[in-house]
Amino acid sequence: MYQSVNEPINVIMAFKETGAEPVMFKWGGRYYKVDRVNLVHTERKGRNKMYIYSVTDKANAFRLRFYTETLKWELEEMAIL
Repeated sequence: MYQSVNEPINVIMAFKETGAEPVMFKWGGRYYKVDRVNLVHTERKGRNKMYIYSVTDKANAFRLRFYTETLKWELEEMAIL
């Protein structure tokens, strides 16, 4: 079951021929390595386009949100697998 987090994070991205994807992020003083990007979609709120990445590491599932207007990242939700 997902738990709402809504906290700022720092993200390291990889830019590939097929697009950009997160490879690691820092939250709460800890680094999380992204093992798999499961889904990417976009949402719009006014002028702001947001990219939402559903990712997993070996033990958890996360939903990361990128705000194109402010160039900031947020950990939206997480679940323990």
